[in-house]
Amino acid sequence: MKTLLLSILLLIPSLMVGQIYKMYSTKNYHNQLRLNTATGEVQQIQDDGQSWIICSGVEPLAEEAGRFCLYETQNMWTFIMLDTYTGKNWQVQFSVESEDYMFAYPINRWSLAYPTEDSKWTNRFQMFATKNMWNFIMLDSYDGRLWQVQYSAEDLESLVCVPINLSKLVELENRSIFSIQPLTSMYQYYLINDITGDMWKFQWSTKGDDYRWIERFR
Repeated sequence: MKTLLLSILLLIPSLMVGQIYKMYSTKNYHNQLRLNTATGEVQQIQDDGQSWIICSGVEPLAEEAGRFCLYETQNMWTFIMLDTYTGKNWQVQFSVESEDYMFAYPINRWSLAYPTEDSKWTNRFQMFATKNMWNFIMLDSYDGRLWQVQYSAEDLESLVCVPINLSKLVELENRSIFSIQPLTSMYQYYLINDITGDMWKFQWSTKGDDYRWIERFR
């Protein structure tokens, strides 16, 4: 019996890694979002049995589980979907009013990295919420590049994904080695190389490019 229990416990992590479909709770307790983590398909599921496709999938032939993930925002109807392989991201909105208010709209349309068929880049790109409800920080955890990502509930033309630093801080690693930590100012963070201990200080801003910067911390 103990041997069987141990085998089951050892199997659980592998099952989680291979999870194709993932459910996300929303602030409307009658609705959840179901994400196909391989293709990026997003479905709104209501507890009375109704369902709607919000996003039909952006990589319909992809098979690698865990490529896509959803980040909840402080707007109850809005999530951000991230392609952790390429850094592309979309504003995903669900609704209880009508299908006209359900959509997935691109924030960043362009690949920031180019995976090959044998790339295992799950979790390469990561998103971090800021204290400003409309802005996130996106990190390439392999090479240290950073972007400011802004969504909007009112104006889809104001969605932005702008770089904080364009230069790679290390040669390409095939693993996550960078993390960020917030500072007292809501606009400033540390960027940390978790392998070497090297640190940078950076700032994002709603005022424009002149207020976004990064510098080596000594």
